[in-house]
Order: sequence, then C-alpha cells, then structure tokens
Amino acid sequence: NMMNMMKLISLISVVLILATNGAAAFHTSSRLAPMPQVQQTSPSFRSIVTSSNFDVRSNAAAIKTASSVKPLMLSSSGEDFCKIQGRKKRVILGYKAMTALYIAVFLYSASKSVAANTLLAITSYVAMPAGLSYIMISAAKHDRLGSDTYKRINLSLLEYAVLGLSVIKLSGGGNPILKVAYIITLINTIKGYAYGVLGLDKKSGSDTMVQDFIKGVKSTIKGICSDPKNMKSFGYWSATLMVVTMKLFKLKDIILALQSAAASKDIAMSLARFNRLSLLAL
Repeated sequence: NMMNMMKLISLISVVLILATNGAAAFHTSSRLAPMPQVQQTSPSFRSIVTSSNFDVRSNAAAIKTASSVKPLMLSSSGEDFCKIQGRKKRVILGYKAMTALYIAVFLYSASKSVAANTLLAITSYVAMPAGLSYIMISAAKHDRLGSDTYKRINLSLLEYAVLGLSVIKLSGGGNPILKVAYIITLINTIKGYAYGVLGLDKKSGSDTMVQDFIKGVKSTIKGICSDPKNMKSFGYWSATLMVVTMKLFKLKDIILALQSAAASKDIAMSLARFNRLSLLAL
C-alpha cells in the first residue's frame, strides 16, 4: 500500500509540473507574440461627429443660398413666361375677333335685304380680310408671326384697315360693325407685326420695325424686278405685277380727284376701289 501511495504521489507531482510548465510557456508566448490588431475600417466616433457637423453646416449653407437665389429666378422667369403667354393669347383673340367681325359685316348687310350686286360687292370686300384673319390665328398659335409671309399679311391688313377707316370718314357713314372691325384690325395687326419682328418677349428680334419694313419693301421690289425662274413663279410674278399696275391707276384717280376738289363721297369711292386691291398684292 505504501508503494502504491508513493507512485500515486509521484504521478500527481509529474502532472502538476507539466501543467505549470505549459501555462508558463503559453503566458510567455502570448507576451512575445501579441495578437494581431484588426485594422479599423469604420470611422471613429470623433470622425463621425466631425464629418456630420461639416455636412450639416454645408447643407445649411447650401439651403440658405438656394433659398435666397432660386425663388428670385423662379419669380423672374415665371413672370416673363406669363407675360409672353398673355401677349400670345391676346393677339390670337384679336385675330379671332377680326374674323368674327368681318363675317358679322356680311350677315348684317345680308339682313338689310340689299341688292344682289351690292351684296356681292360687300362679300368681296370682307371675304379676303376674314380669310386672312383666320389664317393668322393659326400663325399666332404656332409662333409663326416672324415669317416673312405672315409679316406681309399683317402689313396688308394694316393698310386695309387704315384705308377703310379713311373711306368711312370721307363718306360720312357706313356699316358700324365694319368700323369696329377696322379698329380691331388696326390695333391687332400692329401688335402682330411687332411680335413678329421683335418677338413675343420684345427682345429676341435683330431689327427694329422700321428696319424690317424697309427690308420688306426692298425684297418686294427686287422680287417684282427679277426674272421668274419657273412657271409657278411666273404666274405669281404676273399676278403681282397686274395688281400693282391696277393700284397705280387707282392711285392716279384718287390724286386727280383731290386736285379737282371733288366731293368727299367721290374720293371715298375711288379710295374704296383702291383698298379692295390692297390684299391682292401679297
């Protein structure tokens, strides 16, 4: 028994010695080879706070700047847009009123049971301006007032209205609806021509109204004096030349009537015949 007890004590001592040596070796190795540090990939709390403060200050400054500039830009551009759209709507409404008034002139005359030849004369007198006014509605809607064709139509309608008012003044009477139609035509064609030359914003045009008018006159004279290139241009050239010649003869009659101190109604009649040719020389 004593021998067995001694063996057991010796075995326990060996185990304790081995355990102590292993613990000491592990402790030494842990001090000599420290645990590798994990690289910090996420920002530190301080960097988060600093960057957040910077972002907040930057955003606040941006919001302050935007709030002081953007509304001014929006109000300015919005105001210009509203002005342009308002001008466009008014000039379109003017052309619609012109069309309706010239048609009303015919209906008013027809209701008076006038003679057939007189009614035909009135029809020829208002059919052209009514048709051209209707065409100008579409031109204004699609922003085509700056085209040379529509500028010539505006000028022709303007001439027609001025001469028509002169005829009414000299004759001492006339259709009251026709007088209103002439006044509306006078106002709206000036506006339409101005918007065609200067733009709806009154800034985009390169020429003044006088400069554009002079260019148009020169272009018309050049077109009449130039040789036609094909049959279509020859037909247009012939018709234009014929109308211009007729207008010159009518103008001569007006001048002679003025020189002979003719009655106002006679002058008005000659001027009315001249005015009927105004819209044919487009």
